[in-house]
Amino acid sequence: MKFYVFSFNRAEFLANCVDSIARCAPDCRVAVYDDASTDDATRRVLDALARDHEVVVRGHDSRHKLGGLYANMQAACEAGLADGEDTVCFVQDDMQVVRPVTPTDHAAIAQYFAARPRAGFLLPQFDKGRPRRRDPERLRFDPDSGSYIRAERRQGAGIHYADVAITQLSRLQAHDWRFLEGEPANQRQAAAHFESLGTLFAPFLMWLPNGPAYRGKRKTRALRIAEQRRACGFFPFAEMTGDGIAALRGRDPEVLPTAEQFLRTRDDALPPPWTYDPLEGLSWLKKRNNFELWVRRTLRR
Repeated sequence: MKFYVFSFNRAEFLANCVDSIARCAPDCRVAVYDDASTDDATRRVLDALARDHEVVVRGHDSRHKLGGLYANMQAACEAGLADGEDTVCFVQDDMQVVRPVTPTDHAAIAQYFAARPRAGFLLPQFDKGRPRRRDPERLRFDPDSGSYIRAERRQGAGIHYADVAITQLSRLQAHDWRFLEGEPANQRQAAAHFESLGTLFAPFLMWLPNGPAYRGKRKTRALRIAEQRRACGFFPFAEMTGDGIAALRGRDPEVLPTAEQFLRTRDDALPPPWTYDPLEGLSWLKKRNNFELWVRRTLRR
């Protein structure tokens, strides 16, 4: 399996992400696709990573809020196919591999795609715990594939597609897949070709909690205020050890793999509950953020 890490202007997050892959999945290859980062710290990290890993720095003129992510994902797919890659994992720079990736995990990935020929993507990340009530029917365990399958709903967001996922390039190629601009567009494309997303029974990847975010290459004033209110920062995870891994693998399938239940930050620097979006729960800032983004798009026309 090969990891493709997509990055922009988050130096210490990127270094932590790639280091976690190299440490926990030493047999896997790593390629970093950077969207032309502008800060010197990230450029220094990219230069250092290039000594041991493939690093591709690409600029992309995009008006979408996520910048050039999808152009980079498409470029990674094309490069992977040209190199004979098949099973790949798309990762973002603010994530971390939190435990060793073993032959058992590779077998679980192979089992999922073999048992579900209509599957397009498999999620390797833990579930996000949230204060609000969870829907118990949102995920169901499928013993044939050894994974959770996301329930179909009227609202398709996050049902058939996610930016962070494991996929098989040969399966994407068979459906003439090309990454489109925006998660909703890719969701619609995935819904036309593939069944609902799967989630690994024992995930090995997670976003760092309470991290800074980007909505485009320039943060809005609203997002900066939200990050201050949330005390956003760099909170890497402690790597899971034997007992924790055993508890994750040996639990009842009715217990969902929620990050707050199985993970902790280094030195317990950030106790749960955690947030993964600085704007979550701050409705007035979210509205202001959306207005600022609308103004930007309008001025670009």
